Amino acid sequence: MSVVSTRRAVTAPASEVASDLTDPQTGSSRALRIVASVVANTTLLTALLYFFGLVATQVFFAHFRVHYTLLGQTSDEILARGADGLFMPLAGIAIAVLFVTFLARYLRTRLSARRWAAFLRVCAPVAAVLGAALLAVTVPITVDPEPYRGYPGLPGLGFAAGVVLLAFAWRRWSVTAGRGRQGAGFGVAESVAAFLLVSIGLFWAVGDYSSAVGTRRGAETEARVPDMPALVVYSGESLNLTGEGVRQVTCAQPDAAHKYRYDGLKLLLQSGGQYVFLPATWRTSSGTAFVVPRTDSLRLEFGPPGSTPPPTC
Repeated sequence: MSVVSTRRAVTAPASEVASDLTDPQTGSSRALRIVASVVANTTLLTALLYFFGLVATQVFFAHFRVHYTLLGQTSDEILARGADGLFMPLAGIAIAVLFVTFLARYLRTRLSARRWAAFLRVCAPVAAVLGAALLAVTVPITVDPEPYRGYPGLPGLGFAAGVVLLAFAWRRWSVTAGRGRQGAGFGVAESVAAFLLVSIGLFWAVGDYSSAVGTRRGAETEARVPDMPALVVYSGESLNLTGEGVRQVTCAQPDAAHKYRYDGLKLLLQSGGQYVFLPATWRTSSGTAFVVPRTDSLRLEFGPPGSTPPPTC
């Protein structure tokens, strides 16, 4: 055999591997397509934002003992909370994905086809071990998540990352074994299953993280209650608002449009035609929240924090 034919025989497998790697249906690009399809899917992203906003809304109002369904929160309000709470984590994930893809492209351009194939042969078993380890750690957390409450979002992200790593290792093994272009139906099923599992991991992470954010924001809002503007509520009818520091004053004028006044209140928010009032001294241990329908018989007056209204109307 001539030197030229020997060289062709040696370089042919490397060329085939390089071709597999650049084929969008095989190799590492297949695993990257799974990540890209999850991250770039607008429907999934919208669902994650809404899910985050919904859970954060539930936990936030539960902190003040108000059921969120009473307030008729709109989809826009819930999505706004989701976008406000998730934009930093999403930015961090996007930066991490870009870093990995840029690093992979840089190595692909700097390494020869043979070295790149050797690099991927090393990466595949490492990814398989890491992916299996992540799943082995995160799956049992679904049975008893309480010890991991201090790490909101990480178990779900670990589960999603483990699925991606295992999908990458499996696709590399398929290419190396020469099965990358066989069984197209199975390839579609694998991609759908991987997409669903990664989506489950993301919803898991978002659920944990949004619950923690709702709890933190409830505590932060509670700490700001004394600094909120002082609220005086005038009403044409008695509202029977009783609580620590809340005072009802009956107006002396018999022909007054508003016959009752309530002092010592703070406005938490108005939503769905309902006001949520808190006593100025609201505390988690003993505070009471008031949900009052918004009607024409109510008038609200706001003053500086700590201001004292006159003794009469």
